[in-house]
Amino acid sequence: MSPETLAEALTAACRRWPERRALVCGEQSLTYAQLGQAVERLSADLRRLGVGRGDRIVSQLSNRPEHLIALGAAWTSGAAHVGMDHEATARDLSRVITLTQPGALLYEPQTGATDPFLALRTVLAEHPGLQVLVAGDLPAPEGCLSLASLLLSPAAVRGAEPPGSPGPEDPAMVFISSGTTGQPKATLGYHGNLSQRWQRLGGWFRFDAADVHLAHLPLSHGFGLMMAVTGLLTGGRLVLLPRFSTDEALALISAERVTVLNGAPTHFQLILSRRDPARHDLSSLRFGVGTAAHFPPSLLRSIWDGLGMELVYMYGSSEGVGVATTDREDMLRGSVGRPAPGSVVIVGPDRAPLPAGETGEIAFSRAVYPVRYWGPESAGPSTGQIGGLGRGGDAAAGSWYFSGDLGRLDTEGRLYVHGRLKHQIDRGGLKIDPVEVESALLGCAGVVDAAVIGRPHPILGETVCACIVPAAGKAPRLDSLRGALAGVLAPSKLPEELCLLENIPRTKLGKVDLAALRAGAGLAGRQRLADG
Repeated sequence: MSPETLAEALTAACRRWPERRALVCGEQSLTYAQLGQAVERLSADLRRLGVGRGDRIVSQLSNRPEHLIALGAAWTSGAAHVGMDHEATARDLSRVITLTQPGALLYEPQTGATDPFLALRTVLAEHPGLQVLVAGDLPAPEGCLSLASLLLSPAAVRGAEPPGSPGPEDPAMVFISSGTTGQPKATLGYHGNLSQRWQRLGGWFRFDAADVHLAHLPLSHGFGLMMAVTGLLTGGRLVLLPRFSTDEALALISAERVTVLNGAPTHFQLILSRRDPARHDLSSLRFGVGTAAHFPPSLLRSIWDGLGMELVYMYGSSEGVGVATTDREDMLRGSVGRPAPGSVVIVGPDRAPLPAGETGEIAFSRAVYPVRYWGPESAGPSTGQIGGLGRGGDAAAGSWYFSGDLGRLDTEGRLYVHGRLKHQIDRGGLKIDPVEVESALLGCAGVVDAAVIGRPHPILGETVCACIVPAAGKAPRLDSLRGALAGVLAPSKLPEELCLLENIPRTKLGKVDLAALRAGAGLAGRQRLADG
């Protein structure tokens, strides 16, 4: 019988494979037995501090073993884990603490900062009395506890109350993402639902104890955490990388014989462009999950043929909605898969269903995907009824989650995603999909990475600006790119400006950071259609 909660599933994995290595991070290595012992120690200390079932624990830790130890300790204590970006500002961290009212904060000071505890002092000034456990080698500030000291203490439960074991209906996770108003959005994930889904996912991916997973995606994000935990529940070894670096990733794949590599298109593109057969042995790779952005056909073929690995394309969000496919033909078409009939609809601005082939907002049935938020408005800011603007109060049939993504369904049920609803380029009334233009650019010779934005224009409203990272020694011209794209894109979609950049600013998950891109493109030299 499969474990009913994530706490039970993680405990079962630690007992089943005690001698296997579970976590590797630099020189640090933990077996499953050591991971289980560390979880028990921290769980006991959290309970001694009064943190237990029904509480929240905010973890602002990077991709380091303590992040996963804290995750297991929260579950074992009956508390819900709240992951925060390690580089989150004091303002963002304070907002999440205000929203979730945690029993404790696990804090990692900023490496290399002039004042590593500046953000923490700001947060404590706004939330006096908050219990803080500090990770890393720096001495913990007065009033805070050292996480390392707790983990090195004896395993005996020092006077703590027995844990209140969570049940399948108890929250295990509060997934944080930015809301449309700038306020954080907090989605609930439950022990039973996540335990079933993630164990089933491991079976679908054929993960086993022989797998080695490169964990470079942020554990503070739902996708990175899901893939890491799925690897642990199947007995695999996680090789933790605090921040993605192409050179470090290539070295670790070779040295640790990594079998599973996940990421956005840019991660795979960089691996492919910088691999050196004389130094990098990538023959161990067998499988990966791609997400976050569109994978052009040329990149898919390079992954299949050049890296010799299978790829699952997964589209979804921290709300727990999503679609995935392994069908190569569907992926080459640009589809993210075929959702179950009735689970996804495409709606227009009035949130009425659109026929097959028309582009609109992607909506997911909450009867199939029980989206729930933390906070007083249980339906959340992105849920409601099809064909109207009313908001549903629960996950009953007829209630839908509106994704904010543009897409379409074809007559055979394939789903295609065309980017964010608010990231369309309006050129003289014609709506241009930046994803389509980016995909075409990545197929051009000499282009390593690309992103597309709209530029203000006094007559047309916006024009298409291509931002590209050229290959070493290459400097593509706007006229040559337009010529290469002329047979692929309609004339209105051809770039009218070109910016050459050293890199495309992206989030840790690999999505384009549009604000940073617009700022960087504004400072870079540009080729315009008029001056070529």
